[in-house]
Amino acid sequence: MKGYFEGWYFKIVDEEEKFVFAIIPGVSFEKDGKAHCFIQFFDGKKAVMHNIKYDISEFQYSKKRFKVRIGNNIFTSNKFTLNIDSEGIQVEGTVEIGDLAPWPITLFSPGAMGPYRFVPLMECYHGVLSFDHELEGKLEINGEIVDFTNGRGYIEKDYGKSFPSYYLWMQSNHFSTKSTSIMVSLANIPWLRSSFDGFIVGFLNNGKLYKFATYTGAKLTKLKISENIITVHFSDKKHRLEVDAHKTEGVDLLSPKEGSMTGRILESITAELNVKLIKFVDSKEKVIFEGKGRNAGLDIWGKVEKIEEID
Repeated sequence: MKGYFEGWYFKIVDEEEKFVFAIIPGVSFEKDGKAHCFIQFFDGKKAVMHNIKYDISEFQYSKKRFKVRIGNNIFTSNKFTLNIDSEGIQVEGTVEIGDLAPWPITLFSPGAMGPYRFVPLMECYHGVLSFDHELEGKLEINGEIVDFTNGRGYIEKDYGKSFPSYYLWMQSNHFSTKSTSIMVSLANIPWLRSSFDGFIVGFLNNGKLYKFATYTGAKLTKLKISENIITVHFSDKKHRLEVDAHKTEGVDLLSPKEGSMTGRILESITAELNVKLIKFVDSKEKVIFEGKGRNAGLDIWGKVEKIEEID
């Protein structure tokens, strides 16, 4: 296998929201045949990232279910166990994962990417394994015990060759109302010898998933990017979703280019998202949700401003 990557993104936040971490296990197969696996450990509060590289021989996975082993670290859909001992970062412990809230996969709605999930030779495929779930367990991080019991988690997955040349990503599942979560992905998508701008947005509230996506016929009706705030609006025939993202300090994470982890993306996991969902009722607008998402993930990479700004 050449020019391919696969990675999983586990975000975990303790109950008191003093600790916010993203743990990213993955595997990289470069075009020249070289391969390795890795774990990126991102401390959001301290804005510090550690990349721990492993020989490809230390990568194992199950074909029957989600289970990945990298060295002495194990990741599954119901828990993960870390045994990291590297320069500057030592982590040990197990965190159990509660009931998952995945983007539904059905015959007519095959996950977050919809019908694009089945399109071959796309640069990157994306999946939401869990919008929101409870955590239980402890990690010892550089000698400090951190208890994640009653904390919240989020899991997604990416695979393919490369991340898009420009994209915007947002995520939060820390609102004043529990079981509320949002994920926004807007990107330039190569297609054959050309490309197009597309988006996938999922907003989970009161057990209902509101979907706004290129393939559902929804439209990007506003995009404004300033030094500290990013505003995006998405609309369909029934609803409009408005998001204002407030930037905070981030770090450079490694990202794939033709399978090689040589790219860089600037990510924060302590941003804030102001979210409003509006329903169109008899030619009038009714606000059915308004709230602030804390501990929010925020990536903006490349020239997203290439997308025409709409007022």
